[in-house]
Amino acid sequence: YSIVIDPGHGGSDVGAVGIGGIRETKVVLDIALQVAEILKKKGLKVILTRGSEIDVDLYPRVSLANRSKVDLFVSIHANASRNKRRNVNGIETFFYSGAKGFKLASYIQDQVIKVSPGSPDRGVRKSRFYVIRWTHMPAALVETGFLTGRMDSSRLAQAAHRYKVSVAISRGILLYLKEEGGR
Repeated sequence: YSIVIDPGHGGSDVGAVGIGGIRETKVVLDIALQVAEILKKKGLKVILTRGSEIDVDLYPRVSLANRSKVDLFVSIHANASRNKRRNVNGIETFFYSGAKGFKLASYIQDQVIKVSPGSPDRGVRKSRFYVIRWTHMPAALVETGFLTGRMDSSRLAQAAHRYKVSVAISRGILLYLKEEGGR
C-alpha cells in the first residue's frame, strides 16, 4: 500500500496558534513525521507533502497525491475555536464523500479518541476541505484537538501525547487497510 500523509499548513502559514503560543504547523509536522515512520516500518510506501517547515499550497498537496496514485490520503491538523474559547476541546475527523472515505475517517477518529480520554468526541463529519475534496482516493482530515482548548492544548504541547496520537492515526489507517484490502 501507499499513502500520502499531509501535515497541514507549514512555513509562514503557521495555522492555528493556541495557548502559550503553541503553533499548529509544528504540532502536526511532528505527528505526521512519526506517522510516516510507523507506517514505513509496517511496509507501507509513505509520501509526505512536506517534511520540514516550508510553505506548500493546497493544489500541490492534492496534485502530489493524485500523480502518485496512492491508496490513501490523510491530512493532519490541530483545531482552534473562534474567539479562542478555552472550554472548547475535542477530536473530529472529516471526509468528503464515499463509503471508503467515511470508513477511513471513522477508523482514525476511533483510535485518536482512545488516546485522548476526556476530550470530546466531535465525530466524523462530511466537509469540503480542498485537500480531501479534490484527491482521487479515499481521504480523511483529522483534527487532533483544539490548540485553543485548555485540555487539548496542554496535551498537544507534550511530545508523549503527540506520539500517542501518531500511533493512533497509524493504527486507524492500518485497520482500514486490513478491512478494505484483506492483505
